[in-house]
Amino acid sequence: MKKAILLLLFIAGLLLGVSTGGQMSDGGVLLPLPRPSKGQPFIRIDVYYVPQGKVVSLDLEEYVKGVVASEMPPTFHYEALKAQAVVARTYAVRKMKIFGGTPSRPDADVVSDHNVDQAWAPEPEIKRKWGVLFAWRYWAKVSRAVEETEGLILAYDGMPAEAVYHSTSAGPTEPAVDVWGRDVPYLRSVPCEFCSHSPYYNAQTVRIPVAVIAKNLSSLGTAVPVTQMVDAYSIVPTEISPTGRVKEVTVSGTKIRGLEFRKALGLKSTKVYWEVSGEDLVLTVRGYGHGVGMCQYGADGLARLGKTYLDILSYYYPGTQVVYIFDE
Repeated sequence: MKKAILLLLFIAGLLLGVSTGGQMSDGGVLLPLPRPSKGQPFIRIDVYYVPQGKVVSLDLEEYVKGVVASEMPPTFHYEALKAQAVVARTYAVRKMKIFGGTPSRPDADVVSDHNVDQAWAPEPEIKRKWGVLFAWRYWAKVSRAVEETEGLILAYDGMPAEAVYHSTSAGPTEPAVDVWGRDVPYLRSVPCEFCSHSPYYNAQTVRIPVAVIAKNLSSLGTAVPVTQMVDAYSIVPTEISPTGRVKEVTVSGTKIRGLEFRKALGLKSTKVYWEVSGEDLVLTVRGYGHGVGMCQYGADGLARLGKTYLDILSYYYPGTQVVYIFDE
């Protein structure tokens, strides 16, 4: 019988940051919860479902199924899906009002958009997307991965971990300090060449006119007015992380964060370099996402090498533990 663990969580003054697969968020107080009786919903979560513009209330475990199905391809190895279930649940627990978290909206705990929180969709919509030939098989696979990890989250020093994740690191993962400016002991760089089967692993090239870059930077509210844009040579990377990601860019003398630059240009990641071609930038990009925490394609690669979901979580979040959020 697994050891029963009670988590006492305390309000943590944490800075917010942007990520694919959820934002870094405040952790809250989790009161000890009794294990629910068989068949009884564990706890409910309020989700703002963007396509319909309304709040949906559902069982936490059902929400996790929708996140796993939306955030990770169902063709991934079963152990990778289980790892995704644990990190998705951990992220949700940190956001839920009932646990003292900081929700993304006053009327909901989380938003169904991965640019805000985690991607989520209801079961019928997910099955429709998969199509009649695969819907039931894929949903059964995802459901089993969630059910076999029911109630499990990542914890560090008695608190739920900041279980951020991304699609493809295309090399070493990025430490949180180089993305959001705050050191998190278990969100440090680890080698990752397990995602080479990702479509985003190899370099992809995109050509963007400087005029478009100027307009996008201005519209996003950066400190770079359009009138300052002179030519493509005024756009220079001024700080690169040890893993090769752009931390800071100088545009006509104005410094902006690499994350802002990525957002303005619609790039898959900040692992990018560029050359000038006339009045255009020709950018070469590798990877997808901020690069912090679990690499989803890397998790699949590790699973295919025989690693379990516990191995995967331990690798990408070193020093954390997988624990129950309720008394057993």
